[in-house]
Amino acid sequence: MKRDQEERLFQTLARYADIHVGEQRTLGVKLRSQELKKNDYFIRQGGQNRRIAFIVSGLFRVYCIDESGSDKTLAFRDQGRLLAAYSPFIQRKDVWYSIQALTDAEIIYFEFAELISLMGQHPCWETLEKNYIIELFIEKEDRERSFLLEDAATRYTLFCKRYPAIEKKVSQFYIASYLGISPVSLSRI
Repeated sequence: MKRDQEERLFQTLARYADIHVGEQRTLGVKLRSQELKKNDYFIRQGGQNRRIAFIVSGLFRVYCIDESGSDKTLAFRDQGRLLAAYSPFIQRKDVWYSIQALTDAEIIYFEFAELISLMGQHPCWETLEKNYIIELFIEKEDRERSFLLEDAATRYTLFCKRYPAIEKKVSQFYIASYLGISPVSLSRI
């Protein structure tokens, strides 16, 4: 694993908690890297995920297929973000969504069990977990508010601000799915 990749991971984690150098070293020896090709999966719906990943490069889509076979995009994750099927891990359930690479990608990952072990050793890891969960909660609440209170055009404008230049990397179908509208409606906007 490249040292600059590890440094970027710890810069990202610093958004959530002050992780001392000794703790960084402890996690550093547990990190693994992986390259994924476009359309490869980090996790598939119905499976179990035991890993947390940092996106070194690439773009991912979090989505599910409902009972009628419809594809529903829940989120996009790009470089510098974390990937995890967190709530299924906590609940000890199968993952109800998939996380798929939309471009060639590289990730650094470690096992959830290693994070749990680290939390028993130093409080910075509990702080990191708590603040990461808060970030996910706010993201989810903002998305729900947007669906309840804003029209499709406003949701699209907010999407473009949140994910600048993503339209060049992602199909209109995925964007429309994320916005909760049809591709035809998106082309009208």
